[in-house]
Amino acid sequence: MSTPTLTTATKVSQLIGGQWVPADSGNLIEVENPARREVLALIPDSGAADVDRAVAAAKAAFGPWKALPARDRGALLIKIGDTIAENSEKLARIIASETGNALRTQARGEAASGADIFRFYGQIASEQKGETLPFGENLVSYTVREPLGVVGGIVPWNAPVTLSSLKIAMALAMGNTLVLKTAELAPLAVLQLAEWAHEILPAGVLNVLTGSGQKVGVPLSKHPDVAKLTFTGSTGVGKEILAAAADRIVPVTLELGGKSPAIVFPDSDDDATVDGVISGMRFTRQGQSCTAGSRLYLHEDIFDSFLEKLKTKLAAFTIGDPLNGATRLELHLALKARRWTRRPRI
Repeated sequence: MSTPTLTTATKVSQLIGGQWVPADSGNLIEVENPARREVLALIPDSGAADVDRAVAAAKAAFGPWKALPARDRGALLIKIGDTIAENSEKLARIIASETGNALRTQARGEAASGADIFRFYGQIASEQKGETLPFGENLVSYTVREPLGVVGGIVPWNAPVTLSSLKIAMALAMGNTLVLKTAELAPLAVLQLAEWAHEILPAGVLNVLTGSGQKVGVPLSKHPDVAKLTFTGSTGVGKEILAAAADRIVPVTLELGGKSPAIVFPDSDDDATVDGVISGMRFTRQGQSCTAGSRLYLHEDIFDSFLEKLKTKLAAFTIGDPLNGATRLELHLALKARRWTRRPRI
């Protein structure tokens, strides 16, 4: 695979059955740097035929991968983590270029998380144990943990490497194989990760597809040979994934968006709490996080003073190109405040 530069559009392939291939249709989608409004790469615009090929490859690789001792699977995952760590700056720059998350405050940390995740699950891979229960004299009941088969994974654009690393490492550590759909807006860092993994893993164990949710995500979630679904994204799409899983009665893991208010009382009108609010509301991630605090409630006694502290700290943030090491925010954020008047109880 040709690794995309940060300034020149490159045609990028997807990983199916150990081969870097185009979409069956031959169609392409542009991936844009949101800060510079430059086209970074052209990725395959895949569809149901590509999903079929990827699932078939994962299904064929499942038997040998399942038979591999867990400690050996774990060693391969650790090797992937080490490769990410050795190339973390390269990965971070790709993350920043396609997501708009600043290099210093977000992208470097996300690249490091990928290495940590693969190393962690590689280390615990051999800890897969069932339970043994003595039922009486000369009678023992025991359980054995078995992989499910082909896992279908779908990730969003806001933290592509962290979320993809979790889905890949979890599935593979347990002996499953995986078909992963990247985010249409931010597939390049995941494809780079897949290139490194491809050099380490047996063919077909990891398959990575690019394209839209409708063309790739829907057929993947409904595919009869997918034994488990794992999805991170919006609540609306999560409902559709859950319905697809229920229709075939397969296990599903969902990580969806939410509404998480921060509530500040009069005894917390201080700089430490302001810093906590900024961190919890993910200002340096443009608020694009499923764990972001989406609302801030201030007690009326500290409304003005706390808001002033918050505005002062945010005004000091450097806003600009995410690839600039000094940048903390890519976009200008307008802080809107509204004061509520307490209504008397009747």
